[in-house]
Amino acid sequence: MRRLAAKVRAHDAGTLGSYLLGQSPVDDEFLKLSGLSYAGFIAIVRASADDAAVVTAIGEASPGALERLRLWSLEMPVRRGIFLRLLDLDDGYDRPAWLNGPAAIISALYTPLIAVARRVRPLKT
Repeated sequence: MRRLAAKVRAHDAGTLGSYLLGQSPVDDEFLKLSGLSYAGFIAIVRASADDAAVVTAIGEASPGALERLRLWSLEMPVRRGIFLRLLDLDDGYDRPAWLNGPAAIISALYTPLIAVARRVRPLKT
């Protein structure tokens, strides 16, 4: 939830960069389980002072969502561990120095792909 809320805030600030908002299958899963659309989640983030308020608002908007999301977040590292590790490496968390060169090359190739993804599947607000 924090990652998705941070992407909404970055989008609103014009600093989203190459992150996906509206195109990520992980975000899609989260929102499906929460019972919210992208537009609904974005409205909650915009109306909330912090992440704790976002969580409270999700619980109020969708009964049972917090328990579904809790179970999903426990299961996520098992089912999508490799994907989550790649996200961490891409974000620069715990990235070995020897990966900085390849990461820069991948990043240069990744940027045009993000632009295509955003055109094919625009954010629905």
